[in-house]
Amino acid sequence: MPLPPRADTVLKNDSTRLASVRDTARARRDTIQPPLARAPVPPIIEIGPPHIYDRAALFATGSLTLSDLLGRLLGNTEYTAGWLGAPAAVAYLGDVRRIRLYVDNVEVEPLNPRMRGAVAVNDLPLHDLEELRIERGADELRVYARTWRVDRTTPYSRADVFTGDQNTNLYRAFFGRRWKHGEAFQLAVEQYNTQPIRALPSSDALNIMLRAGTTHGPWKIDGYAERSSRNRGDWTGFGGALSTVDTIRGLAASALTAYARLANGDPERGPWVQLLAAGNKYTLSPRESNNFLSGQSDTTSKPDTSLFVGQYILSGGVSSGPFKAWATERLSTNRGRSWSTPSAHASAQTGPIAASVMAEASSPLTPSMAEATVKIAPFDRVAVFGTVSHSGSGTFERLLGDTVSGRTIDPKGVYVPGPLFFFPGFDSLEVARFELGARTSMRVEAGVRLGQLWISGGAIQRGATTLLSPEDVLTDSGPGTRVRTEGKATARIVSVRGRLYKALYADAWGIAWGDTTGILRPRYQSRTELLLQTNLLDKFPRGNFGLLASLAHDYRSTVRFPLLNGELVSVPDTRVVSFRLEIRVQTAVVSYQFRNILQERYRLIPGFRMPTQTQLYGVRWDFWN
Repeated sequence: MPLPPRADTVLKNDSTRLASVRDTARARRDTIQPPLARAPVPPIIEIGPPHIYDRAALFATGSLTLSDLLGRLLGNTEYTAGWLGAPAAVAYLGDVRRIRLYVDNVEVEPLNPRMRGAVAVNDLPLHDLEELRIERGADELRVYARTWRVDRTTPYSRADVFTGDQNTNLYRAFFGRRWKHGEAFQLAVEQYNTQPIRALPSSDALNIMLRAGTTHGPWKIDGYAERSSRNRGDWTGFGGALSTVDTIRGLAASALTAYARLANGDPERGPWVQLLAAGNKYTLSPRESNNFLSGQSDTTSKPDTSLFVGQYILSGGVSSGPFKAWATERLSTNRGRSWSTPSAHASAQTGPIAASVMAEASSPLTPSMAEATVKIAPFDRVAVFGTVSHSGSGTFERLLGDTVSGRTIDPKGVYVPGPLFFFPGFDSLEVARFELGARTSMRVEAGVRLGQLWISGGAIQRGATTLLSPEDVLTDSGPGTRVRTEGKATARIVSVRGRLYKALYADAWGIAWGDTTGILRPRYQSRTELLLQTNLLDKFPRGNFGLLASLAHDYRSTVRFPLLNGELVSVPDTRVVSFRLEIRVQTAVVSYQFRNILQERYRLIPGFRMPTQTQLYGVRWDFWN
């Protein structure tokens, strides 16, 4: 939801406001310490509200996973097999490989071997984020996450408790504190479990974040680690546990993102520099069956697959008023090899003009790219926007760490066996690398503001690309679907975002592709959400109350999936209506959401039916001292 909800925000000068909910006679003085370092992020240039979520807004969206949040934005299509805990992927303009994730400037590599080189977006938990920025480029979507920091010596804690349909239970706990000499300690834990149907085993996940650091003058040093572990049972499609047609294999997996950072200055003001030593690790193990009738494990996966990528990042720049520029040198290492991926960003926002440019060298997984974005709003009520990117050509790997050489796919989608084709156990259809030609993509829009409501329309042109099927990614079916090359594709877009009347807001968009033969792209897709959002300050002048209610309608037309034999299988169109309610009383937020209230039977990928309804309700509660 691009509009930042304010249901669980508190008025500014929150140290004074929050004193009203505790015994001020006994509370110690709330000493504010210099903040720990934060990562450089580009400005998000859009017509209307930018896609920037602070901590309060992120929780108030009701999104439980990143794929859930990204699927609500124009240009994105979420593919999932079910509710919380289900396998999921997100395609940007029909391509699941064109999503990049950055956590405090550390790029999250696509290390999950089952994802076939696409980033597992849900390996980035939302619970420990301070800010999330989503940049919709002309060719790729980039997600910039800044992790949660504390700046007070007063201890902070928080507890979230949720329960709902499909035996879903979710718990979160947070603790953070600063000391008078600048030391910091933070801990955040999230755990959930769910059971899609009673005949199947339950699935669960545990996410743990730990941070420790200190500040001394302009210097800041901290260490951060986020470990996410998932234990998912077999996810069956139509037919039930015994007569299933399609099954997504269960797994026991863990992902780790960690770094040590030394920084001087702040990327948002003046000169600054940061040095990070970071690593991404992913471990995939066969999941032991929890069916008491069977003691067998999942032998279809490679046992104890473990991949690690180290990153050494040096970045620095300067920010002065509306101008910002910085450069990054990223040295990555994996299994005895290394590669450098330098990049540079520059932006300016002054008067009616906002512009940004970026350039990045190629890596084993991604081509080189240069992108420029500009927005001109000469009369405050009229805006023109454009972004264009150019990607280089080359041969790229589907997955880091694949040591089998010679298996490639040419731009026409034809498999080319390598020298190891005749080795015992070799799968000639498992593609290790693919070729990608140079391409240019662009997006142009024009908008007009009526009151506080922005209405805009425009067009998208996506360059030719090599596509991976989300079904192949999600079902871990090996070469069950064919990699294909698709030519240029164009689409028309329209969006309506902003305040309709007083406390009533609208967030709506639609996209219509110009061809009927597109693969992995619904020709028509739209999302409409109406929000009632108010703090009723005339009734509660101290800011102790907040209300957010929304009704959303999601639609996508038929989606075509390619099969290995050249045929296509289609998923029919879907219509889903969902409701969400958030009520804040002082620092406690009661949350309720009801998805698919019309109880439609629908699918997002072939062979797997989505829940006919899902309700989730609970409370988020902050505590000070």
